[in-house]
Amino acid sequence: MALLPVAYTIRGCPACARLIEQWDSEGVVYEERRADLSQKFMDEARKLGDAVPIIVYPDGSIERRFGGRRGCYIG
Repeated sequence: MALLPVAYTIRGCPACARLIEQWDSEGVVYEERRADLSQKFMDEARKLGDAVPIIVYPDGSIERRFGGRRGCYIG
């Protein structure tokens, strides 16, 4: 099984919505972890940054922005 990029998101975040829309339109296979629906995912996201979307790629690299813009604060 191949590893997938993981995107930490919250509902109502415009940057998160743009990320998901773009990846869906490009056919990117990913795992979305909605931090607003899971305390576990929120805790994981907060360890990685203070704003979503946070993208963790299979190689371990982390992107804390999308489209050059910072998203919504979760700190």
